[in-house]
Amino acid sequence: MKILFLYTHNKSFLASFFYEIAVDLLKCGHSIKIFSLKKSNSNKNLPAMVEVAKKGNYISNGLKIYKVIKKNNPDVVISNFSYVNAALVSGKFLGVKKNIVWYHTLSKQINPYFYQTLLKSKFLSLASSVIVNSELLKQDLIQNYNQSENKIFPIPFWSTAKRNNITKRNNFEEPLKIGCPGRLEEVKNQSTLLKVFASMSKDIDSSLYFAGNGSDLSILSKMSEDLKIQNRTEFLGVLKIEEMQTFYNEMDIVVLPSRFEAFGLVLIEALSMGCPVLVSQKFGALNFIEDQEFLKKYTFDPFNSMDLQTKLESLFNGKIDDSDYFINIYNSSFQKDKIVKAVEKVINA
Repeated sequence: MKILFLYTHNKSFLASFFYEIAVDLLKCGHSIKIFSLKKSNSNKNLPAMVEVAKKGNYISNGLKIYKVIKKNNPDVVISNFSYVNAALVSGKFLGVKKNIVWYHTLSKQINPYFYQTLLKSKFLSLASSVIVNSELLKQDLIQNYNQSENKIFPIPFWSTAKRNNITKRNNFEEPLKIGCPGRLEEVKNQSTLLKVFASMSKDIDSSLYFAGNGSDLSILSKMSEDLKIQNRTEFLGVLKIEEMQTFYNEMDIVVLPSRFEAFGLVLIEALSMGCPVLVSQKFGALNFIEDQEFLKKYTFDPFNSMDLQTKLESLFNGKIDDSDYFINIYNSSFQKDKIVKAVEKVINA
């Protein structure tokens, strides 16, 4: 089949995932084209199957997407994020056989207005299939966007983080490094982690590191000062892929306190790097983990700060599982070959 991928081709983990999917489908015998809109339209040093056009306004971007679909005449279009609406409408006009949306975002994360929900519902109704990254998101699309259950397929991501030179961990030794990667936004719930850290840091020699940026940076920075933990709290900003891999290797534990996550790439990145992780029970990626011991020991209620503090202190005071344990959780739950087969099954349906 001729398959056209529409996503922003850059150095992010998510873009790397889509590129690897495309490469694996190419190996399966499909013809693959990737189209990406970026600030620069330079195609220098890009793989032959990747085409980049200069990003413009909503209308001009839509026209470019229409033209690339018309030019390539694909059997299948797979789009995500800002490419979806134009891909669905263009595919309808141009007679694309299978127009697949890869959808990532819970409605609770964006709190859409009624008209936004209605509009999104109309666009999604044009999709042949919708791939989501968790059962949680599937139910969201059914309940809030009136999408048919039969056309929604939960398929997880895998991590594209390189696992070379993984730091082996057996037990915590002070001073401890606690990491929290992700956008600094209210829904990510970093404020709860700050309060818990302030409460327990008096008895435990530790430092807290945030990797990421967002609208809550100034609020969280001010909060760390008010809690008198600014000397033990560091905001690292946005880290490159290589820097994130170093981050996971250096942290003694990663805490992910989000109130809602459709999936949560940071969770599987940490697991794949063998980094101990304490994660909110609201992560959609947990749907794919069957190990009950892990789910009991390493998850917490993000709306209950005492649950987070109790679990964190229990881990610091008890025996922590070694790196191989977390890598095995990742390997048993997010197998690349099974994910590729699941995607190909949707394409061939």
